[in-house]
Amino acid sequence: MNQFNMQNSKNEYNNFIMDEIIVNKEASHETGEYNEIQIVNGLIATVEEKSSSSKDSTSKAMTISSSIGMVVGMVGIVIGTIVSISTSLNFLNTESIIGISQAKCFFELSNMNYDEVYIQLEDGSGQVIQLANLFPTDLDNQYVATFYDLSPHSTYYLQGLNDEGEEVSLGKNNFFTTLDIPHYDITIDTSAYDKSNEQYDLTFSIDNPNKYHIEALLICENDETLNQHLLAIDGIYSFTLPNILSSYRLELYQEDFLVGQTTFSDYMGIEIIDETIEIGISSIYMGLSPGEIYTDAISVSIVTNNNLSEVAGVEFALDGYELFVTCYELEANTDYILKISDIARPSFTYFSYHFKTIPIPQYEITIDDSNFDIVNNVYNLTFNIHNPHNYLIDAHLNCLNDETLNDSFLIIGNTLNITLPTLYSEYRLDLTQEEYDVGSITFSYYTPMRVLSDTLLIESTTFNTEVDLGSVPIENISAFIRPRDGMGDELEVEIAPIENTSRISLRMEGLINNTSYFLEIRDNSRATLVYLNYAFETLA
Repeated sequence: MNQFNMQNSKNEYNNFIMDEIIVNKEASHETGEYNEIQIVNGLIATVEEKSSSSKDSTSKAMTISSSIGMVVGMVGIVIGTIVSISTSLNFLNTESIIGISQAKCFFELSNMNYDEVYIQLEDGSGQVIQLANLFPTDLDNQYVATFYDLSPHSTYYLQGLNDEGEEVSLGKNNFFTTLDIPHYDITIDTSAYDKSNEQYDLTFSIDNPNKYHIEALLICENDETLNQHLLAIDGIYSFTLPNILSSYRLELYQEDFLVGQTTFSDYMGIEIIDETIEIGISSIYMGLSPGEIYTDAISVSIVTNNNLSEVAGVEFALDGYELFVTCYELEANTDYILKISDIARPSFTYFSYHFKTIPIPQYEITIDDSNFDIVNNVYNLTFNIHNPHNYLIDAHLNCLNDETLNDSFLIIGNTLNITLPTLYSEYRLDLTQEEYDVGSITFSYYTPMRVLSDTLLIESTTFNTEVDLGSVPIENISAFIRPRDGMGDELEVEIAPIENTSRISLRMEGLINNTSYFLEIRDNSRATLVYLNYAFETLA
């Protein structure tokens, strides 16, 4: 008892004061009209007394007085209920709305301010994902916390916290699982659609028994400015097509996830004619079938794929029921878009074709000389390249000793057969594709002439040297010296054979000092065929 007296020196317990209760009782009730206080197993109970018998009243009053007096004497405090105010926070699982990546969780909260409670979201490993505030709803004692950016088909756990970070129990039912990403089958109702009467009404339907909020996006493939969208929970979406000369795609989104799609088209659009498209280094050629599109109301353009700048030089022409598009002013190895649009509505594109010009190739050239026969004067060669796409390649044969013998050919496949016009020349075969250099090879099948430098003697007015003829017959040649600037006469040089060799000796006198000349040895019968051209300068 001393312990209770020390802790309750003012006769207080559970915020009740004994003296006040007794005073209030005596002051607020007349005789026979008050609520009896009974001590039952340590609890205070009240029973309404009726003034039916003075004896009973006296007996009960004595009992109450003696009981209270005894307790006051022993403990010195009021006898009453030990009152404790308990808080509760319950997760309302069935009322909560759980989506694919979002969750709106409802809670029931008692005896605590909602703004002093927070809901912590954890994943299966116990890692804290988010912390959310509670917000009131239209229902008493019911509050909501919302979570975003969750993973589909994942289980999360909820934990209540107060302002001091202490746990507020939610019990065992404290988790939820997000939905899988669904896929909806879409049906199209065309009962209100009549193309002949220009009635383009369509209804798209899905089965959505849970009434999820699902957005339908109707995409006009030819003009995105004509796109439409609807939000519904009944799974029914009705649209009127803005233009029949386009394909359409319906996409369904639930919480930004694509959950279904279908297409609709009821027109013949522009199509590429098989085997008519050719894309080169700087060019494109394409044949098209216009379908139901009126070709007198179209514009054709090519734009770059990166900055959409328009390319010049695009041409198109109609040949019967076929449309042909050409352009030869493109850049190599570049992405482009060929667009055919409505003249009156440029944003409406009937046809769009992405393509990339090819890089500038380099072909390795090999020579097959199995049919080359010097003895029988058969100078046939076969040149081979690797051209798997059969690009058109221009081949230029350059006779380096006589440019009048140059020739050009066209390679369509991988081989080129050429007969050399003369044996006694060096040659270079150059390949070009759309005017780009794509390969070259230099070759010869004879030994060329050369000036023997150790025999060369040049003075102010004379020139002396020996020349090795190589494989050129001496009877085919003539030698001349002419001024390099073209001013003055050409002088023929006497050729002196050197016995038992393929050499000749050349000597010329009467030259002008300090002057530039050419020594030229050429074919007797063909003056343009030059075997040797040697530049020198006389001394001062």
